Amino acid sequence: MDNIDTPLPELSKLIEQRLAMLRSLAESLEFSSLALGKNDAEAIARGAAHQAELCRQWSCLEDQLRREAGRRLAPPSAGASGDSPEAEHSARLQAEWETLGARIRYLTRVHWSLLRHLERSLAVLHRVVGSCAATYTPDPGLLRTEVRHEVRHRTGESSCRV
Repeated sequence: MDNIDTPLPELSKLIEQRLAMLRSLAESLEFSSLALGKNDAEAIARGAAHQAELCRQWSCLEDQLRREAGRRLAPPSAGASGDSPEAEHSARLQAEWETLGARIRYLTRVHWSLLRHLERSLAVLHRVVGSCAATYTPDPGLLRTEVRHEVRHRTGESSCRV
């Protein structure tokens, strides 16, 4: 009845991997927020790629955790002491999980806010460029004149038409 295929330490190891991955995600979000603040396009792209990879790894780890937890046939014995090292370890992991969860929620809000700010800045820049487009767009008639003049100058002909 107490046959457990997956020992608790193995599950703890997977949970610790999960927490390490969350720590990496939080660090990546912090670096990406700094990159957003500096408008560093390369760092933003690297951060997004790193976060996508962490999400992929997270998904694989969650699948593995579900499989391992599903192999446990019975809950731990009811006579286990609340002061056992396993219970203390579990409580520590739970506290770290909650702390990291709160940190990532905060960083995600900051990241989202910075992205919205950049989006608004880009919209303003787009409107400015759109309003000045006529100023910076060369006149097609002027372009043809320059080409004709250049062709005449190169060939030495005065009646060459392009």
